[in-house]
This record gives sequence, structure tokens and C-alpha cells, in this order.
Amino acid sequence: MWTKDDEAWLEARLREVNGRRTARTLTADRVRGAVEALLEQRAPFLFVHGGDVADGRQHTSLCLCVATEGGVVVGLGTARTGMTSPDRAFADLRGWDPWTPSTNAVRCEQWANRRAPDRRRLAFERPAPSTSLLDAICSAPDDDGPRLVYADALMEQGDPRGEFIAVQCELGHAGLDQARRLELEARQVSLLSQHGARWLGPLAADAVTASFTRGFLDAVTVLDLDSLEAALPTLAREPVRAVVFATRRRVDVSRVLSWPWLSTVRSLDFRGPRGALVPLGREGLATLVSTRKLRGLTALSFSGQMLGDEGAARLAASDAFPGLTDFALTSDTVTSAGVEALAKARWFQALGRLSLADNELGPDGAEVLAQVRFKRLERLALSANRVGNDGAVALARSPHLAALESLWLSSNRVGPTGAEALLAAKTLAKARLVLDGNPIGARLKELVAARG
Repeated sequence: MWTKDDEAWLEARLREVNGRRTARTLTADRVRGAVEALLEQRAPFLFVHGGDVADGRQHTSLCLCVATEGGVVVGLGTARTGMTSPDRAFADLRGWDPWTPSTNAVRCEQWANRRAPDRRRLAFERPAPSTSLLDAICSAPDDDGPRLVYADALMEQGDPRGEFIAVQCELGHAGLDQARRLELEARQVSLLSQHGARWLGPLAADAVTASFTRGFLDAVTVLDLDSLEAALPTLAREPVRAVVFATRRRVDVSRVLSWPWLSTVRSLDFRGPRGALVPLGREGLATLVSTRKLRGLTALSFSGQMLGDEGAARLAASDAFPGLTDFALTSDTVTSAGVEALAKARWFQALGRLSLADNELGPDGAEVLAQVRFKRLERLALSANRVGNDGAVALARSPHLAALESLWLSSNRVGPTGAEALLAAKTLAKARLVLDGNPIGARLKELVAARG
């Protein structure tokens, strides 16, 4: 990794920083060790210094290493002792947060992109496992083959992440005997407890939660957008499939769409956390439906975003998500007019799962849905929409719901007439009916329960 020019820069820079009334100095081996530690830990940044002394007028040498796409940027400076941090050695890092290190990743990335004599960019001499393997994993997310090849490459380097990938992939296989499954689960827990925080990097902060599937980050829930952006270098190496936005502030969609790793995401979910009213807004929705970057989405969900009929119409008119199979627009104010707009969209007719729970559809909205020529709709959730008996009868008479496996109509003011129509419908003979919270009587409740 270290070329002759790199070594010459290191020696010259160390002579300069170690000679400034410095009480604690760094050696070349210590700097090289910091670079190696950064690569081993796969962290966004790492810094070391010569140590603190009691006399605050003296200085300590400080080395900051920041991981980049092509290698590592190494910076050497001096800082006064006592609460030593990189911003004391490098003026362009002001605003450093010593209590929440994950928030400093973005500042470090910007610092690494600035050219200055106190820092130097080092190229990788020993390559990490081929990025083509990561590309193969992202392009074939359901195939274990590329993951296991990547795992082997990591294990050859002594990286425990390789074993973790192999363990989780094996856990995903059907037919494992109980003893082997318990052994693998115990090893999975052990590896996560030892190395999970390092693999997550800034994502280990409370403002973001993440989960692994078959060895890689698969789902991320965002509670704070700034904290997630601090983890962008980590996310760039992971085939994340699902992102949930549950922030207390409005999501800046333009900012989200700038993330390059978004191309692997297949599921987006916008929801307001309990007690917070932070709708996506017209501007956010307009940006979302006009993008071409999310054409790989298969699942899109909005909850409590106050999109209403206007938002439903915007979504219906967009061709931004041609491959959707799952769609949810819940806890909103959508009426039959919004459903009429959605019904005209090709992607809507091709859905496999649809939830419009907790809206204002009424019987008219149910009537509109009954007329949609769904091609393969398997799950329909319409709870809390006041569809009543008329809406239930319309759904029962629909010839387009034969593929349904479940129909959720909880708390919809459906009485015996509507329940009997649903139970008698031949197209719904194989569908599970959920009619909790409706005044249908004990006998019909038993018949519904018997349907499973």
C-alpha cells in the first residue's frame, strides 16, 4: 500500500508534526498500524494520537485515517492535549461531536475529498474482495452463490464477516436438523455480539436500526436522516433491500434520491411515528413520483402521510414504479375518488398485495375496487373504511378477486347481510375472511372462524 513517495511524505510530515513543542509523538509504525486497523475494522474513519499530558500548553501528534472508495486518506497534524479530537488538528473539521462519533462520518468524508499538504491519499495495494462479487450479490439477491464466494474471500483474509455470511446462508436452508440449526443460531448470536457494532459502523447509533439477512444488511429503519447519511459509506457496500422512514421530521426526498446505493432497494415505507404528524407533503410526493431511480421497487407503502385523493391520483399517473407487487396507502383520507384514480393505473391492476386500511372509502370505494380487473391480487386489506353491507356485497359479487387468499374487513360496519354474501361467494371460497369488529352475530362469527 505504501509507495516510496508515500513513505517520503510520511517521514517528512512526522518530522514536522513531532517537532512542534510536541509532548507526545507518533511513529511511522503507529501510523501504518492505524491504516491497517481501519481496513480490518471496515469503519468509515479512525484516529490515533500520541497521548494526553497534564500541561494543556503542549501538543500531541494526531493521525486521522478515512476510508474512501479507492483507498485511505491519511492526515497528520498536532492538537493540544486534553479531550483530543481531529477538529483540534484540522481546522476544516470544526463541529466535531465527541459524544456521538457516528455523526462525524460525513465531515470526515468531506475532509478526505479536500486536497491539502497535511493529508495524503493512499491506494489499496492489497485489494479487498472484488467489487464484482458485491455487484453480483446485488444483481442476484436471492442467489446464495455469490454470497458464499464472497464469504470464502473474507475468510481467507481472516475476516469473521465471512463466517457470518456462511452461517446465515446455511440457516436459510430448509431441512436443517434441529441440532445443526441450534448450533448455527448460537454461532450467529456470538458473531453478532462480537462484531455487529463494527459491521454496522454509524448504523449502530440509536437513530437508525438495521438487520442482517444471509450475511448482509437487508432492512434499515431510519429515525433520523442525518444519522443515516453518516452511514452512507457502510450502506454502499451492502445490498439493502428495504428502507423504512419513521422520522419525526419531514423526509427530504431529493436528498434520499441522491443516495447511490438506493438502486438495490426494493421496498420503501414512509410512516409517521406515533404522536408525530410529519407528512411527506406535496413537494416530497411530486419528487418521488417523477424519479426514474426507483423503477426496481416492488413494494411501496405510505402510512399517515396525508396524501388524500390528490396524492392517490399523483401516484396513479406516475410510471416511476412499474414493477410494484405490494402497495399500501393507509391511515389517510382516501375516498372512492382516490380509488377511481388508482384503478386506472396498470401497476395497480397488477398488484399482488394491497392495503387501503383506515381510510374513507365507504361502500362506493368498495364498489370501485370490485370492478378493478386485478390480475393476481392475493391479499386485500380494507379494515376501518366503513364499507358496510353494500360494500361487502359488492366485493362478494366481484369476478376479479378469485386469486384472493385473504380479505381483511375488520371494523367496517358489516352486518349479517354482508357477511353472508362474503361467505357464499364462490370467488372467495378459498380466501381467509377477517371480519373482527363487525356486528355479524355469534353464528356467522363461528362460520367465518371455520374458514381459517
